[in-house]
Amino acid sequence: MTLNFAIAGLLLACHVQAFATDDKFEYSAPGVLEAAGGQGVKSEEILFPAMLFPLEAGPAYLNSQVYRPGGGKSTSHEDQCAKINYSYPWHDNFCETRGFDTPMCPGGKGHQGQDIRPRTCKKNLHWAVAVEDGIIGHIGTYSVTLQTKHGTLYRYLHLNMKELEVRSGKLVKAGDRIGKVSNDFGATPTTIHLHFEAKDSVRWADGNVTTGFLPPYTSLVSSYKKLMGE
Repeated sequence: MTLNFAIAGLLLACHVQAFATDDKFEYSAPGVLEAAGGQGVKSEEILFPAMLFPLEAGPAYLNSQVYRPGGGKSTSHEDQCAKINYSYPWHDNFCETRGFDTPMCPGGKGHQGQDIRPRTCKKNLHWAVAVEDGIIGHIGTYSVTLQTKHGTLYRYLHLNMKELEVRSGKLVKAGDRIGKVSNDFGATPTTIHLHFEAKDSVRWADGNVTTGFLPPYTSLVSSYKKLMGE
C-alpha cells in the first residue's frame, strides 16, 4: 500500500515534554526520545489513521524498556515495576539506540517499533488485539504478524506464545484478541511489554517513497485517544 500524504497529512493536536500526573494523558513530541536514547523521526504524520490501539484496554504507557528502571542501560536501583514506568507522558522510541536496520532513523539503525507497557506490571494478563482486519501471516518464536488486505504488516512481540488466541492463516477482525502481553523473547525473557511494529510503503509530500519499518508513534497516540474516549 502506498499512502500519499501530500493530500492526506494529518497532524497531532498537541504534545508536551515534561512528566505529568498519573491520570492525565500527555505525550512527548514524535521523534523526541528519552535521554541517551538517540535521535528520532520528527514527522507528525499519522501513517495509519484507521488503526486501533493494539491493547484491548488502557491505560498504557509508551517508554523505554532499556533506559527506564529494570532496563539493561538504566542507572536506577528500581526494577521494571517502578512507578515512573507506569506514568505519563509517553515517549517515542522507534529510533532508540539499537542495532537493528531502521532506514528512516538517523544513521539507519534503531528499534524498528514502539514498546508499550500495559496497565500494570503483570504478565499474561493484558490482551493485545488486532489493530485492523486481516490475516495472521506468520507466528515466530516470539512474534505474531498480522497482514491487512492493503499489505500493511503489523508485528506483535513478547506475547505469551503458549496461549495465543490465533494461529497462522486465521482471519481476524479489528479488535479480536491475539494474545496476552508477556516477556517471551526466545530463551531470554525481556521486560513485560508489547513491542509493536508496522511495515508498509509511504509516499511523502516531496515524492520520496519509504518502504519498510515505519514509525507508529503518532498512530498510537491517535488510536489511544479513541480507546480512552478523548
